Amino acid sequence: MPTAANPTQTMQLLNLRERPDAIALIANWHFTEWHALFPTRTQEDFAAELTQCLSPELLPQSWLLLDADQQICGTASLLLQDMTTNQHLSPWLANIYITPAVRGRGLGQWLVQAVMAQAKSLGLQQLYLFTEDQSDFYQKFGWQHHHQEQYEGHWVYVMQCQL
Repeated sequence: MPTAANPTQTMQLLNLRERPDAIALIANWHFTEWHALFPTRTQEDFAAELTQCLSPELLPQSWLLLDADQQICGTASLLLQDMTTNQHLSPWLANIYITPAVRGRGLGQWLVQAVMAQAKSLGLQQLYLFTEDQSDFYQKFGWQHHHQEQYEGHWVYVMQCQL
């Protein structure tokens, strides 16, 4: 379990390619969390997207956040596309998810920064993301509003970041 003084000290980032057995669990988390933004997609569609991250291609890729006991407690992805709109924008930071039991400990910040560093190490120079209500959180890491739009009946901010 992360320590109270430094909850990220015992965290580990692991590529999904090393734990493909986690796809069903993660697809369930993502479906539950974001189905309203992707109303035509099934849990199987979410699993299929994660399965694409197992390919040897540069993108897409997904990472797992593991705690000291090697339990998965979060996810993050770099995708070529994340919206049915904005197809001209790529690549995307997506699937930032922290399990409810460990939220509020700074793990989301650690995860976002770690995956941004991964993106930079892959040679990516810019990323996009979209969020309904977390734009202030992402602005702390240098993200800027690109535009706001209505997406699947929800107002979202599309944001960009230079790496």
